[in-house]
Parts: sequence; C-alpha cells; structure tokens
Amino acid sequence: MLAPSFRSWKPACVSLVVAASVIFSGLAPRSVHAKEPLDRVRRLLEAEGCSRHALSVLFSSAESPAYGNVALSMKIRETALNYEAFLDPSSLAKAEQFWRLHDETLHRIGAAYEVDPSIIVAILLVESALGERTGNHPVATTLATFALMLDPDERERVWGMLSAQDRARWARDRFHARLERRASWALNELRALVTLIDRGMPEAAQWRGSYMAAVGWPQFLPSSLLHYGADGDGDGTVDLNRPEDAFASIAKYLKSHGWRNDAVPEQQEKVVLKYNNSRPYARTVLEAARRLRDLRIAEHKKTSTSTPAQALFPDPSS
Repeated sequence: MLAPSFRSWKPACVSLVVAASVIFSGLAPRSVHAKEPLDRVRRLLEAEGCSRHALSVLFSSAESPAYGNVALSMKIRETALNYEAFLDPSSLAKAEQFWRLHDETLHRIGAAYEVDPSIIVAILLVESALGERTGNHPVATTLATFALMLDPDERERVWGMLSAQDRARWARDRFHARLERRASWALNELRALVTLIDRGMPEAAQWRGSYMAAVGWPQFLPSSLLHYGADGDGDGTVDLNRPEDAFASIAKYLKSHGWRNDAVPEQQEKVVLKYNNSRPYARTVLEAARRLRDLRIAEHKKTSTSTPAQALFPDPSS
C-alpha cells in the first residue's frame, strides 16, 4: 500500500548511460545461473546511486528472467485486440451492476475530482474486468527482464523466440530499436519501485501484475502509482486493489491530464489516450461509458418518478 505522501516523488537514483554501457557490454561477466542476468540490472541501478537496501529487497524475490513477457510484447498488436467484447451486452450489464454496487463511493469520488463515474467504471471494465483480472506476472522480474534489453545479445535471444511472421513484421533494426526504448522505460519503472521500497513499502517487491508490469484494478505502472495514487477511503494508504483507492486514483489521473466532463468527445479521447495510447482502447472506453450511462438512465426511469434521470446521470460531453 502506498502512503499519500508518496504522490510527489523524486527518483531514488539517476540514470547513468556510461554505467549501462559498461555493465551491459559484451565484456560483462556472465554466469550460468538463471538469475545472473538480472543481477546486471541490479548492479546498474546500484551504480546510479539507488539504495543498496532497497535493491536487495527488490531483487531478493526475483525469479528467472521473464523472456516470454518480452517476446509477447513484440507479438501483440493493439489493433488486433477484440475491444468489441467489452461492448457486449453481458459485459456492460456486469459493469452496470458493479456501478450500482459502488454507487455511493463512485458518486463521492467523481464529485470530488469532477470526473464522471461512468468513465471510471468503463476504464476498470477494459483494464481489469472490474478488478477480476489484474495479472499474475512478477512485476520486478518482468521490468528487470525488459531492462536487460539494453544488451544486444539479450535482444537477439528474444528475436529467436519470435515466429517468422513476427520477424518479418518487425525487421531486425526496428525490433532492436523498439526493445532499446523498452529497456529505458523499464529502468524508469524499476527506479519507481526502488523509491517505493526505500520509503517503507517493501511489499512492492512482491507485486504481481500484467505481462507489462501494470498492477491493481486500474493497471497502473509503478511510476503512475507514485504520481497519481490516491487515498480514496481515508485510511492513510493507497492500495490499488481496494475499490475506493482504485476509483480515486483513476479519477486523479484523468483530472491531472485535463479531463472535463463537459469537454467535447474529441478532447475526452485525447485524455483517455494518456491512460493508454491506443485509439481503439480510448474509443471503446468512451463508448462503454456512454452505454453505461444509458443503462443507468433506463433503470432509473423504471424505478423512480421523482428525480429526473438526466440529473443523476448527465452526459459528460453534453
């Protein structure tokens, strides 16, 4: 769980390109032990000035490198994902029931952040099936394996795991360039984990999440949790597997990136793209939110004749 004081943070260590070039060079000693490649990542972070204690905690539970996750990331194409499944009537009915179950909390948090509850529920639907599928991949190990991709030999290892079709789609140069960028991204996320541990959150080393190291109901990366994690239930901590904190963290993220309930759909789409830079994703989330509001309005009309439905469930874009 994340203490609210962690919301504003500075990295516990600073990137050193020279250290990376030495530690990941072909001259770096290699061991036959399965976990040794990850130790090179630990040594890089230590050279940057990261806390030795935090690194010890972070890597003490590391598993064998998750090369399969890296290969999977080079196979999955966002445009090929079946986002239509989230707009299926049965999925939306489940999400509408979830909204009703948490109606009071969603209304309170939505009002506090000026973020319509429908968009919070829609994001949870797409990200983690309303908190039911948060992933079981070891986060620290996954990120450390991505960080290994600074080494061209490690990238070649993943290249060998791809099908001929995927290799043809990428081409070797583009493949290497993409994984080098992913390695830099992963190092930044590892620094965020070090910061969490260094500030009294050792359980971060044990987190399990998606194959891309996203955690909790909102599927936040460690750095997003540090920036936007919010204490929705007032217990002094942030736990993204608790509904109140998950709702508040999503609302804070959207609000911080410019969400306005009365913005035009095009502007709202731009904000959702900050959450996940996929246009099919963003459009599915916004359409799911619209349909969920329609479901709530229809249900309200059946059960109440006092308060107009549109007053309780206004269209954020109108």
